Amino acid sequence: MNALHNLDLFAQATLSIVLEAIPFLLLGSVASGLVEAFVQKDRLERLLPKGRLASTLAGLGIGALTPCCECGVVYLARRLIGKGVPPGAAVAFMLAAPVINPVSILATLVAFRGDPTMALWRCALVIVAGLVVGYWAGGNKASALLLSVAAPVPACGCGQDHGLDHSHVAAPTVPGSPFGSLADAVPLAAFLPSPGQKIASAMHHAMADFLDMAKVLILGSMVAAAFKAYVPVTVVMAMENDLALAIPGMMGLAVVLSLCSQADAFVAASFSTFPQAAKLAFLALGPMLDLKLMLMWRQVFAPRLVAILTVVPAAIVLVACIILGVMTGAAP
Repeated sequence: MNALHNLDLFAQATLSIVLEAIPFLLLGSVASGLVEAFVQKDRLERLLPKGRLASTLAGLGIGALTPCCECGVVYLARRLIGKGVPPGAAVAFMLAAPVINPVSILATLVAFRGDPTMALWRCALVIVAGLVVGYWAGGNKASALLLSVAAPVPACGCGQDHGLDHSHVAAPTVPGSPFGSLADAVPLAAFLPSPGQKIASAMHHAMADFLDMAKVLILGSMVAAAFKAYVPVTVVMAMENDLALAIPGMMGLAVVLSLCSQADAFVAASFSTFPQAAKLAFLALGPMLDLKLMLMWRQVFAPRLVAILTVVPAAIVLVACIILGVMTGAAP
């Protein structure tokens, strides 16, 4: 009888978390697809300031306006650095954008029933980490110090081949033609995607992002539900009442689950009896450091930057959440 009760609790908790999070995951996927298809990233280099601190702050500002999750922002940051965007701006954008954008903030507010405390603290911690790591990266003027030599260049929505700096390669030649290449015979506009093609590309990106992250969301929801249904009460109470266990435990869970930043708040909120500081640690660290991000970083960035991205955000979140937990008396 107890086994059936636990199974029922597990199923209800999983379904509840997924149903609450799916609308925000869909909204974020669509918004990210539109940004990918319609925002011309080559103009950012001309718009961003060149100063080390100013460019880092500008990267944070762009992140606040870009609804994207952490899974797609890594290759975008690599592309921006390769095109000459200040490294500090690209790294700060990569760390902060998944959290400080409007979709993630709204999802956090809804998950915590309109209480802005968690959303504000979450954004503050991520902004601090983005500033610290971004400012450090801004001191490396040569992109070779930050980028892996073998870093792949993701495909562009326009459907054309690209070089390492994401610029369009020469158009194919036409045998027997008096023109040197097809681009000499056909106006450049003929190669540019139409609005309809851009919309189709945006929906393609949105669908791929949604399907990829929906699988991770369901898995994460099942793990959170299993924790509530099957972990012995004594273990849960030990973590609930001890910040030294709750905060590192929730940080480790965030790294392992690798949830999307537009849905992880609903999983964090399901740990209702845990201290606020522990839930904040889960929410702040997950979008900046998880298993899938570490695999992407190893492909895209130089080992030195990977080490900084792994250690610094985790240290900032750990110290800040312990201080916050002590100040608030580890209240749930």
